[in-house]
Amino acid sequence: MTLQSPNAGGLDQSEAAGAVGPSAADPAFDLMAQRVLTRGHATTWLNHWSLLHADFRALARMNTVGFDGTLLQMRLRAAGHEVARTSADLVLPHVFSRLDDGTRITLIGAVPEAGEAAARRLERFDVQVIDGYDGLRRFKAQPSVLADFEPRLVIVGLGAGLQEVVASVALGLVPEASVCTAGGWIDQYAKAADDYFPDWVHAARLGWAWRIAHEPKRLTKRYTVEALDFTAHWPELIRRLEAMGTFDELGLVVDKRDASA
Repeated sequence: MTLQSPNAGGLDQSEAAGAVGPSAADPAFDLMAQRVLTRGHATTWLNHWSLLHADFRALARMNTVGFDGTLLQMRLRAAGHEVARTSADLVLPHVFSRLDDGTRITLIGAVPEAGEAAARRLERFDVQVIDGYDGLRRFKAQPSVLADFEPRLVIVGLGAGLQEVVASVALGLVPEASVCTAGGWIDQYAKAADDYFPDWVHAARLGWAWRIAHEPKRLTKRYTVEALDFTAHWPELIRRLEAMGTFDELGLVVDKRDASA
């Protein structure tokens, strides 16, 4: 479905975009937003959990890999890579602020109700919703549903591995667009969770504790058992990232010559 604002341009950009997460003005967020909006560019993010479960063939199809989470950032620094900590929820508000009213955006992922709620919050844009269930199956059967819409930006909020595959397919269909992954951002945004990470939580790097407190059943294992598993395997995992490209201040720039490897 396509939802378009009946009063596009009537809201302040920050109000219409509605950041999920802190509104911290880290310059890295805006720099990453500029990179995300590069035409023909696919951006994804990793934390310790998604790196542990990564599909490296899918990652190789991306252009930029950003890094989220204190544990992964610490290990990257230990390996000599001084990269900024960014994430979709922190960068997307800056992305939206750079887009004109009526810009076409496609959301892929989440349940239909969440996608539609997120689209309503992005009311100054023309938003296409492809949910992560029947919508995704229809998209796979009829890819023209995306190509015919001709979005400027595609946001893919699916699980680690799958979202990179879908992002790559999407960019192949709309090569003049920008594509980024967003994990669970669509669900968070649909709930108007602007304070999902309050500023003090972000500043204190306690996002992991905040998430466990709010989603204990889903996330306790991720930040305990699987964090220990990551700690045991991080040298090998980071070597695999290093083999994919070069690091700069915003993350990993993938060497596209290896994308078919």
